[in-house]
Amino acid sequence: MPTVDTLKLKTRLSDSGMPEAQAQVLVEELDEALSTAIARDTATKADVVELRAAIHGLGERFHGLEERFADLKTDNNSMKTDINSMKTDISDVKAELKLLRWMIGVTLTLVAAIAIRLLFM
Repeated sequence: MPTVDTLKLKTRLSDSGMPEAQAQVLVEELDEALSTAIARDTATKADVVELRAAIHGLGERFHGLEERFADLKTDNNSMKTDINSMKTDISDVKAELKLLRWMIGVTLTLVAAIAIRLLFM
């Protein structure tokens, strides 16, 4: 922790023309402000231990994350395969429906032709 030579600072201020009482108060306030700032912003050993424990806890929490992502990727690929299979099935069903429409159309036309033939015969 950095330190300030308060006696030297007080002497320099007094030698430069500042009243000694005023220099003393200024040096004391400066020392207190620096001590407070350093104490507030400096990590203690306990802070470091606490941080290490938190980091270790996070490491355990996310342990195996790569395996989970690999499983998700496998699941995603499986779903893509299933979707492609469904698309193929839908295409097959569409083709069969098209064929059925033609068959029904031809059958209805033949039935209509037979009915007309029977009516006008």
